[in-house]
Amino acid sequence: MTVARLAAPSDNVAIAVRQLEAGTQVRHKNTVWTLQHTVLEGHRIAVRPIAVGEKLVSWGLPFGIAIAPLAPGDYICNRSMLEALKIRALGIALPTQPNFEDEIVPFQLDEKAFRPGEPAPPAPTPRTFQGYRRPGGRGVGTRNFVVILGTTSRTAGLARQLAARLQPLA
Repeated sequence: MTVARLAAPSDNVAIAVRQLEAGTQVRHKNTVWTLQHTVLEGHRIAVRPIAVGEKLVSWGLPFGIAIAPLAPGDYICNRSMLEALKIRALGIALPTQPNFEDEIVPFQLDEKAFRPGEPAPPAPTPRTFQGYRRPGGRGVGTRNFVVILGTTSRTAGLARQLAARLQPLA
């Protein structure tokens, strides 16, 4: 039964696909270990030993630095996560100390290397639009919304920068 997923082959932490109870045995690459803590769905566990100072990698990107040695199966938790979970009184045993600190590198747009995608072709015969009638005989109008959506965690930084740059045009 699958209990966690590696989002990218280079990841050193896996994402739990469901709540994993303390005592659950996990197998990864012919190694079996037992979870010491209950791990919540969507939270991460180490899949190999991680040394102090080593970057934690998920989705192929670093998101933190280990501040304690990590063994396979260790619940990956920082101070803010532990504080938020303690407030919720979930009735599960949590690690007593954080084992990593956040280290998220801001996205930097390289304008010289940026290549936009091909635009979608226009509709062959546009006949209608999604508009609305304006009151007082003022004709019709449209609700113009532009949504900038990053489809993966890797595109979130680009989407935020693009939205910020286009905001003056709104």
